Amino acid sequence: MSKKPELPKSGERVPASKFHVSKFNVRASEPFGESEEDKQLIANLRRGRIIGPFKARPEGAGWGVFVGRRRYLAKNWLRVKDFVVGVDWWPENATEEEAWEASLVENLEVLRQNMDPMTRAHALARIVDESGAGLRGAAVKLGLKASTLSEWLKPLELSPKMQKTLAKGQLFFTDALHVAKMGLGKERQDELAEVVEKDGMDAFRAAVARLEEGRLKRGIPAGKFTIIRTMFDHRYRPDMELLAKLNKLAEGAGKKIDEYTKWVLSEHVKGVSG
Repeated sequence: MSKKPELPKSGERVPASKFHVSKFNVRASEPFGESEEDKQLIANLRRGRIIGPFKARPEGAGWGVFVGRRRYLAKNWLRVKDFVVGVDWWPENATEEEAWEASLVENLEVLRQNMDPMTRAHALARIVDESGAGLRGAAVKLGLKASTLSEWLKPLELSPKMQKTLAKGQLFFTDALHVAKMGLGKERQDELAEVVEKDGMDAFRAAVARLEEGRLKRGIPAGKFTIIRTMFDHRYRPDMELLAKLNKLAEGAGKKIDEYTKWVLSEHVKGVSG
């Protein structure tokens, strides 16, 4: 068993050239310095505002930053020569799995809102596979509901072509999730991916609606069910804000969004009818 390297003590200075973003940071491949959030972080540093330390682990001949990637890159952007232990950063002898999990936990809000859904799915699948605790165990470890984790992993069931379309941002996560839940074969999914790339989202949604209509006609007994469809326009901000709130409330209630929406509608009608 190899001996863990001795870590530098609080107050020690380590040359900035010794640091890099660890491959165990879930956002390692993302650019830095272009978004308004990144520019604001750099501006705060220039004004002398204190920004919390990042965490790095011994990697090769240097240090891999696994938590606080943006904080590290912002300081590096200003050409800081040395990083002081306890002020700029904290060293940890974290294992690869520990580093990956710590990075995931720190980026939970990013995972929820901003991360490319395919990058997120692959990162979470790695945690589930390596933890040995399964989906529910990984959900507990990350502080997530198992149902949420299950949905975030769902894009892995899509065809490679559809996954690529989602990763490139040509397809919204909610639409990709819907397709994954439809259980379509690879060939049909590839056809839908081509529709997105060539004709855009409106054509894609129309194609999905036609597929659903065909499946419903074949699979639902006449006279037994009534389906009420609600569309949310991704170009209309109030629609997306409402959808986000519905998703969050449904998650809190432990329901799928369609179940929760039906429950809300039912409660409203009861209240109106007295």
